[in-house]
Amino acid sequence: MDLSKTKLLDLRFLIGILFTIYGVILVIYGAIADPHTKALSWNIDLWWGLVNLIIGLVFLWIARRPQRLDD
Repeated sequence: MDLSKTKLLDLRFLIGILFTIYGVILVIYGAIADPHTKALSWNIDLWWGLVNLIIGLVFLWIARRPQRLDD
């Protein structure tokens, strides 16, 4: 079996999808929900959603890059 012809499942792709989905959910929730909390003066759901979204997109970008197989 030639490894260059088979597409191996990359764990970075699954982690990227997970972080991206969580990021989208948190961004939507942070944009809709009441941002005023007693402990913080900023909307933590919105900001952590953006952080998760960026991390997820970086993981997806890294997973999509061509990989070199050393012999």
